[in-house]
Amino acid sequence: MTWTQTIRSSAAATQRASASRGVMLWRVGVFVAGIALWAMIAAVDIVPAGLVPAPSAVVVALAQEVVTVGYWQALALTLWGALTGLLAAAVVGITIGVITGASAAAELSTRFLVDFGRAFPAVALIAVLVLILGRGVELKAVLVFVAVVFPIILQTQQGVRRVPTSVIETARAFRVPRALLVRKVMLPSATPSILTGLRLGASVGILVAIATEVLSGSPGIGNQITDAQMGANSALSFAYIATAGLLGYAVNAGLEKLQSTLLKWRPAMGGDE
Repeated sequence: MTWTQTIRSSAAATQRASASRGVMLWRVGVFVAGIALWAMIAAVDIVPAGLVPAPSAVVVALAQEVVTVGYWQALALTLWGALTGLLAAAVVGITIGVITGASAAAELSTRFLVDFGRAFPAVALIAVLVLILGRGVELKAVLVFVAVVFPIILQTQQGVRRVPTSVIETARAFRVPRALLVRKVMLPSATPSILTGLRLGASVGILVAIATEVLSGSPGIGNQITDAQMGANSALSFAYIATAGLLGYAVNAGLEKLQSTLLKWRPAMGGDE
């Protein structure tokens, strides 16, 4: 590397670091402004005090709840239901995505079903599935699966279709076994899209699991929110709402970090980010 290239690289790194600090400051500023607005709304009684508690009351309620066993049990039940459904959706979605993405005829044949499934609201099945599965973890896992599997299929298809046609034709000319082509060419090429689908699916899975608990009474964070609200304890309800938001953020941030770590070998990810 020449002296000029070194200077340019250092300047670019400095500029990126400065931009990152600026973005972080904006995020902190927006967060503080949001909390301040919330506190002002609670203080001036724009809405009934029983509906919107003060931020300080929510912090106290959350601090008191965090040290209880019930809090962590609710958190674990929500995570377990979402994770079970996500893992099942990943296995099925990636498999179907690779098969249909590698064949134009298969992709066209399943396009309507995938588009329909992606647009279908999974929580609409709660009333039926409660009668079949009850209100346990199975209910949340099935609904998360239905909500997540179709986006994973689409992301996998997109990744597989990005494999250059010349690579596929060369592999066929050399009679490369289909399984080897999928394992060594298609899956590595589709990895960024697959990881993006899993990251988005994880966030959706958390939301669906909590919504299922709210609507069906299944044990977990959502049920705790409902119970607190029914008991006129809005501060505790907001504490669990904050927990749900933090959980979704932590899962998304963790998977985003994992994605960037696994894809360090790629110079750019294009539209998969």
